[in-house]
Amino acid sequence: MSLGLSEDRNRRRKRRQFAGTLFRWAIVLAVGAGVGIYSHDVGTDIAQQQVSELKVRLTEETEAGENLRAEIAGLQAALRTERDKVADWSARYEADVPSEREKLILQVVRERLDTGVSDDRIREMIAIARDDVACEPLGPSKRFIVNNEINQGANGSVSFADGAVTVTGTGNAARNDANQPVAWFDPGQPVTVNFAHRGGEVSQVTGVLPLHHAVAVGNVEYRFSVVAGPRAFVLVSGESCPIP
Repeated sequence: MSLGLSEDRNRRRKRRQFAGTLFRWAIVLAVGAGVGIYSHDVGTDIAQQQVSELKVRLTEETEAGENLRAEIAGLQAALRTERDKVADWSARYEADVPSEREKLILQVVRERLDTGVSDDRIREMIAIARDDVACEPLGPSKRFIVNNEINQGANGSVSFADGAVTVTGTGNAARNDANQPVAWFDPGQPVTVNFAHRGGEVSQVTGVLPLHHAVAVGNVEYRFSVVAGPRAFVLVSGESCPIP
């Protein structure tokens, strides 16, 4: 009788133990499930928040990239504009600034204007200038004495083409070892050569020898070269060129 009761108690104890164990596992599973659900919800919220933040950053970066591209495009357009301006000014410079050959021509024109030749006459002579004109020498070179502050005497002029042009000149007296002026001119100093045209017109050229000058008389242009000659003298040679 006592044996049956003992077995019965053992079975009830085992059932209670099993039930307790099952209950504990059920609690563990429930807690685990709850934790898992909570963790999932929290993780989802965090992930959604991070996604939202990334979307905001992506939007900002996209806008910044578009602004940068627009700024770059603007700078490129400005650069093209500036390059066009530089090219335009360069073309204007090339067109407006005379070359070395043109500078020499302008220098001669200025010299003629300074000597009193009218701009209309200069334009006329330039318009009719030709390279194929047959010029003839005016004969052998002639010499004359250059007047200065010491000597203003005879032999101070020469004429060409039967008196069509008469040439005279003035300069500075040379100096001796005592720095005193002498009777002849100093060829190392500028001289002024005058060309008196038939009819009374006079033109001149000033500078250090040699000098070159052209004189138009009627339908003929006389071209002269003046170089230093024997002491006190200069030599003048020339040619006559018909004006077309």
